[in-house]
Amino acid sequence: MLGSVPPAKRQWRRTLRAGLFWTALGLGTATISYALSLDMAARSLGFERRYAELFFALIPIPPLALGVHGLALALRLRAASALADRAAAYLSEHLPDGYVVVPHYAPHDGSDEEVPMVVIGPPGVLVVEPRDEAGEVLCYDDNWYTTQKYGVGRRFHGPSPSQRARWNAARVRDDISTDPARMRVEAVVVFMSAHIADVSRSSVAALEGLPAIVDRLVRTPIHRIVA
Repeated sequence: MLGSVPPAKRQWRRTLRAGLFWTALGLGTATISYALSLDMAARSLGFERRYAELFFALIPIPPLALGVHGLALALRLRAASALADRAAAYLSEHLPDGYVVVPHYAPHDGSDEEVPMVVIGPPGVLVVEPRDEAGEVLCYDDNWYTTQKYGVGRRFHGPSPSQRARWNAARVRDDISTDPARMRVEAVVVFMSAHIADVSRSSVAALEGLPAIVDRLVRTPIHRIVA
């Protein structure tokens, strides 16, 4: 039931294709606007020449803006995808027999958002949210920050890692259990490079480094999973 999204269908590739489409459309529109005779275009549209010039100057801006946004988002998603692949490769190599690691899981709720990684083993099901921040991190009520020398620094870009991990755990639980309330699915955030400071006010566990996930899974008492 749990399977990886094929590489060709992963979210960052879809986003990249959309970004390239809008960029090409914007550049094409700009080229056509530049090549047009403004006097002829103004007569055709019934505008004054100055309004036609403004009109054709503005036309390329929306698709170019969408294209740049899509390309930037695709780069961030690609980095997150590569991070999930690295984490999955490590866990697959270091976890003992009896564990299955599923990266890039697509829940059946119709959302385009993938679950970065699901680990299935004797203790239950673990949904992992890998992060690549550097330095030191801390959490206040699911709001995450990198720390600086004199206190709290910059807030994390994008959704809260702990809230996202909880949401993904609920999505996985809905997929694999006929009675979600009785299925043990745990969520965890793992920082592959950063040092963890105070994260006691995070709604899910936060771990430092992939070896900590291996230790947590192997040392967790086995509970009966009722689906």
